[in-house]
Amino acid sequence: MSDFRPQLPQPSSLLRTDPTPMPRGFLSLRAKFSLFVSLVIVLACSSLSGYLIQQEAEVMKGALLKTGTILVKTLNKVSVNRLIIQDTHYLETMLDGALSAPEVIYAIARDQHGHVLVGKSKGKLVDTTKLTRDETRPIFPDDSLTEGLLRPAPQNPKNEPLVTVLHTSPHNEGLLPDRSAERKGAEKFRIGSETIYDLALPVYRQERRLSTIDLLASETLQDSRRVSTKPSPIIGIIQIGITTTHMQQSLNQTVWHIGLLTVGIILVGILLTILLANRIVTPLQHLAVASRKIAEGDLSVTVTTDTQDEVGQLTTSIDRMARALQQREEAISHYVHTITKQVTQLSTLHQTGIVITSTLDVQKLFSTVLKLLRKNLGFQRMILVLQNPGGTKARVSDVSGVPLEFEKRIRHLEFPISPGSIDETLLLHGRPVLAYDLEEIAHQMSPLILPICRQMEVISFVCAPLLSHQRVLGYLGADRGHQRCTQEDLDLLLTIASHVAVAIDNAQTYEEVEKLAQTLEERVKERTQDLQSANERLQELDRLKSSFVSIVSHELRTPMTSIKGLVENMLDGLVGELNDRQSFYLERMKYNIERLTRMINDLLDLSRIEAGRMDLHRSPVNMGSLAREVVETLQSIAQERSLILEAHISDPIGFIQGDRDKLVQIFTNLINNALKFTEPPGTVKVEVNQRDDGMIQTCVIDSGCGIPLEEQQTIFERFYRGQSSEMKNRGAGLGLAITKSLVELHGGSIWVESSPGEGSRFCVILPVTLSTTPS
Repeated sequence: MSDFRPQLPQPSSLLRTDPTPMPRGFLSLRAKFSLFVSLVIVLACSSLSGYLIQQEAEVMKGALLKTGTILVKTLNKVSVNRLIIQDTHYLETMLDGALSAPEVIYAIARDQHGHVLVGKSKGKLVDTTKLTRDETRPIFPDDSLTEGLLRPAPQNPKNEPLVTVLHTSPHNEGLLPDRSAERKGAEKFRIGSETIYDLALPVYRQERRLSTIDLLASETLQDSRRVSTKPSPIIGIIQIGITTTHMQQSLNQTVWHIGLLTVGIILVGILLTILLANRIVTPLQHLAVASRKIAEGDLSVTVTTDTQDEVGQLTTSIDRMARALQQREEAISHYVHTITKQVTQLSTLHQTGIVITSTLDVQKLFSTVLKLLRKNLGFQRMILVLQNPGGTKARVSDVSGVPLEFEKRIRHLEFPISPGSIDETLLLHGRPVLAYDLEEIAHQMSPLILPICRQMEVISFVCAPLLSHQRVLGYLGADRGHQRCTQEDLDLLLTIASHVAVAIDNAQTYEEVEKLAQTLEERVKERTQDLQSANERLQELDRLKSSFVSIVSHELRTPMTSIKGLVENMLDGLVGELNDRQSFYLERMKYNIERLTRMINDLLDLSRIEAGRMDLHRSPVNMGSLAREVVETLQSIAQERSLILEAHISDPIGFIQGDRDKLVQIFTNLINNALKFTEPPGTVKVEVNQRDDGMIQTCVIDSGCGIPLEEQQTIFERFYRGQSSEMKNRGAGLGLAITKSLVELHGGSIWVESSPGEGSRFCVILPVTLSTTPS
């Protein structure tokens, strides 16, 4: 067995580590700090610039729409009377005045039907830089934009214009509505096109009407009147178009200015970041150099600082750490020595545990453990004492490190457990003993052991009891020769003693179990011989039973056939005319003779099946035709019981290789059972179909009383008769057993599905053959 000794590092090597070279792609702390702060500055300035530009755009848009709203409202007020008389000359002059505003690119006056009376346009934008327009290419909105204003609807109490976002198309001369602005509430400026806000406001005719109020109080309220105003129908629409081109140019200049300012701020911020990084990182680089030297073992390094910030505090802490490491290096040397000793002890415990769990031989276990402990833990001599059954005597089981002349005297030595002795303390009370001086406790030692200890010059020893399941098995003793034992030796021996006690208990239990196993094996052999003899007797009895059943069945068939023939002759009137009572008795005799004949045939079939003498005359059989034939044969029985018997055959149905007579017997038994246990008016169905796995399934389904679940497990056993069925319906208990045997002889299987009160479903599956010759 190998001695496990872990390799521990030397004290000075605990502080020495190889400096790790910088890997490729490594970013210094200065670069990381500069990149991070620069990224924060760029993101902050970009976000702020974007926000300012967005706010400026919103303000410009609001101002543009406000200007357009004021202009269209003004045109609305001054054009009321002119629209009534349709004074186009005045309207043209009015619209020319509106077009004098740089933002207005078209102005339209419509009548009450939405038709254009006067329309003015500056033309299509041809140069976005100089904002020049082609007057020969006027642009106007589609007439459909104002159709909603002409429909009857509640009037706008605030008299606000209808605003529509339009844009020019680079491919045609018209204006297209911006559908995205209608869905999302915000327009998009398109490349190659001009965005226009169309403002349309209906013009109403105002009529004033006076309503007289009855004088109720005094004459001073005479001529009191209420003036009520009611809007009249629409007389026209004023529509203007405001371009965003001027606003876009102003916004572009603002974006340019803000962008230049943002770039300047970012550059200044990056420059300040680099300066700050140098201020912070340079002292840290000095600290890194000093830390590397300390890690290499140079504890004489000194680091100084000229700042009082966090970096200065870190420098002071590293300098103190170097001083503390020098002091701790000496302490570590002492700790390593102690740890090495403890690891040796733990290694010994581990090896002892391996030995204990690797064998159940008690003597081999004792010898190996004692030698191992004496070798690794420095004990000079060791002894193992076990308690005899009864608890009055003890016996030396094994010793190690004892000279041969003493070993012969002490091994297997028995001695009584005297009151007041250390043996009583260890074996009866289960308490450990630390004898620092042998002579001080000599009066407590056994007179058989004490002289031997003195002759071997034992001066001090320790003893640990072997405890397992609150029971003392013995004790383990050891000494260190001329060195006195300590409490540490006792603690170590106590730990080992617990493992040894478990091993002894397991070994003794194993021996007892082994003896018990041998005893049980002998008993099992005896019982096996008895069972074998009984089995042979049972087989002989079963053979005799089968022979008896076969002989009796054959002997009974002949007189039963004769009796049946005589009864049928009497019923046919060969012996004279019979009265009703005689006919009734003869009919009952015939019924019971037929029943006994069926039972005899079942017994013969069962005996042949059990004896393996049931031969099948196989030929191709169509299960669909066979099922129809059996159903037709049993229709008379079903009609006598007022039951419905029907067959459902699925197409196509393959052929099976089977004995036609035995197959008829199988399905006759199943259908007869279904008819017998179904009360009128009931239905018995026979379903035949071919499954996907190459099997033909035939199910006999009835609406009878059903079968309990506990009886479904035993219904196919021989001589079993259902306890839940009526006595008149119970048979000999052979039909289903014979049916199951015949199905299995054909390579198929049978099962039942049933619930009490819900009927039963008996299913048979048989394998399909390649033969297609009908039978």
